[in-house]
Amino acid sequence: MSTERDSRRAITLIALLRRTSQQMVGELVERLHASGFPDHTAGHHPIFENLDPQGTRLTELATRTGLTHQSVGEFVDALEKRGYVERVVDPKDGRARLVRLTPRGRRAVTAAIREITTIEAEWLERWQKAGLRGDLRAALEAGLRGGRDNDR
Repeated sequence: MSTERDSRRAITLIALLRRTSQQMVGELVERLHASGFPDHTAGHHPIFENLDPQGTRLTELATRTGLTHQSVGEFVDALEKRGYVERVVDPKDGRARLVRLTPRGRRAVTAAIREITTIEAEWLERWQKAGLRGDLRAALEAGLRGGRDNDR
């Protein structure tokens, strides 16, 4: 005899984390649309979160995002057409180009940081109401570092 819980498909932790991330980014996109950035998409998120303040080479963006050089180039082309980023000469190597935020891109990032802070606080409150105890951010960061902090 199976219980109701047994009859439901078990959801892996990987799937739960992915779905949570997708939902949080979806909320961010909706809030950015409402904040005056209606052309922002979830696909842009990896580019914005990996840009250095002084700019980042396309090859480095590809490495950081885990996307192909071609895909990152297409995202950057789209963001450039929308006025969020620009390509400039790398002062360390005149042959190379950096992708950096424009004033509009900086305004979008400022709005995103504000909204991310709110979204994270709302989700943390949900998780705490559901029984979470402890520092989730610290646990996730330690896990990403391979748990080295837990070996002490």
